[in-house]
Amino acid sequence: MTATPASTPVAVVTGGAAGIGWEIGRRLAADGYTVVAGDLVPGFTESAPVDGIVHRRLDVTDPEDVAAVFDGIAAEFGRIDVVVNNAGIQRHRAIEDLAWDEWRAVVDVNLHGVFLSLQAAGRHMLAAGGGRIVNISSISSRGSAGRAPYAATKAAVIGLTATAGAEWAARGVRVNAVAPGYVDTGVFRQGVAAGTLNEQTILARIPAGRLAQAEEIAAAVSFLVSDQASYMNGQTIYVDGGFMVDYGVPLASVPKP
Repeated sequence: MTATPASTPVAVVTGGAAGIGWEIGRRLAADGYTVVAGDLVPGFTESAPVDGIVHRRLDVTDPEDVAAVFDGIAAEFGRIDVVVNNAGIQRHRAIEDLAWDEWRAVVDVNLHGVFLSLQAAGRHMLAAGGGRIVNISSISSRGSAGRAPYAATKAAVIGLTATAGAEWAARGVRVNAVAPGYVDTGVFRQGVAAGTLNEQTILARIPAGRLAQAEEIAAAVSFLVSDQASYMNGQTIYVDGGFMVDYGVPLASVPKP
């Protein structure tokens, strides 16, 4: 392919071939970035290729592969301006029934994968004097029955985000996180079909009364990597329809004075 001009900003989205990652890539491409969708799948899974998005195979659990891919992107495109650490997996199981391999698989992708990509990207950004990183966490970071490894890793991502934000702020690299609520994606629909998610119960728990659209998560990422968020560092934005601020007690049940 023809190399991207050095003046064109470059964004890398891990897990960028489907779902939320795909929509983040589409939004950043619309914002003027050349987007590298890093994923294990060999191509695009949501739709036909989009102008401004290219695919590179990336295994976020392999330290050597992560370093080589980020080095290759920096060499090929001449820069790395934005990285969105979106790759993630889930395993639904009660804690007492959770196999070690299931725990380890989720931790490897959701936590080790974020760390490895954050570190590899951060080294390039620090050398260049600036950059923006957004890590994708989740409302499950507060705890989620049946998803112990997912909840644990998403909570850890928030701590890692805050730490990296504190370490790198003075050196021009901003690190923030987005924590989505329930999003209407293929993965959500699979959970409903499998019986691991009850859509009506979930909707009743969300003050906004609806699921998020992937485009709304992408919009939050777009804001965090923009100059409008230039004084934000180490923060986590919850895009959840009010889920995290609601105790779950309806207003009608509160006695009037």
